[in-house]
Amino acid sequence: MKARTRAAVIAGLAAVLTVWPGSAMSDTVADQGIRYVALGDSRAAGPYLDAAALLDGCARADAGYPNLVARSLQVVSFTNVACTGARTEHLTSVPQETTTGPMPPQIEALAPDTDLVTVSIGGNDVGWSGLVSSCYTDLPGGDAHCRTDPGTTSRMTAALDALGPKVTGALTAVRQRAPRARVLLVGHGGVYGNRACWPNIPTSDADAVFVTDFFTRMNRVLAASAAAAGAEFVDVTVGTEGHDACAPSEQRWYEGRQSLSLARPLHPTAAGMRHMAQRVLDAVQRNADR
Repeated sequence: MKARTRAAVIAGLAAVLTVWPGSAMSDTVADQGIRYVALGDSRAAGPYLDAAALLDGCARADAGYPNLVARSLQVVSFTNVACTGARTEHLTSVPQETTTGPMPPQIEALAPDTDLVTVSIGGNDVGWSGLVSSCYTDLPGGDAHCRTDPGTTSRMTAALDALGPKVTGALTAVRQRAPRARVLLVGHGGVYGNRACWPNIPTSDADAVFVTDFFTRMNRVLAASAAAAGAEFVDVTVGTEGHDACAPSEQRWYEGRQSLSLARPLHPTAAGMRHMAQRVLDAVQRNADR
């Protein structure tokens, strides 16, 4: 990274207060000239979390983690083009159709002087909600045994095998478009834990563990893609134990199939977005000397 950018990130992060879910983001960070662009899908957009998401064709909320990161760093410029439903091709080459019209490929928001890029992508490419639906049961206490079903396991493996090259290609294009930026790929997971809670997570406990392992595998693919493209991977599952979709509503960072908050089902709550923002800020601070 260029010396100016590295110094800007170090100086900006030095004043960032620790931000845990439920606490206020820092308003005291001096503007250090960081130019930040957020790319990605609904895990960055934050559909339905606030009024801004209801008015935007991409369902992009002010409560999404990119906005929280931008406010904590008090960046000199911030562009958020994350869009619900986005796939890797919507980052690089294909306009995405939304309720307010087509959105250009997100990569067009980048510039040569961009300093920081976050990317949340991959979930729609693999169609994870469809993959795990074979684990669901119609009645409480049931067990679909998807963990031992050859069809389910082969579909999951095929989807993850196809994902790696797509993400590597997208991240490579991002780095070419913004050559001096730090690029952070934000991972998946958090909705499922090691237990079920029908009908919110309508699986057996054993299948819930199996689904959680699927996201662990997905994060390995994402981490490998980030490394191959010269980007950095941010694991947002760290610290989420006890905050999955089966947790009490006041402790929940991710909603299940039946949302008890403004968050879209199977997406982060406002508290989950604060957790994700903190993980991104931790990554920037931890590696600011690169």
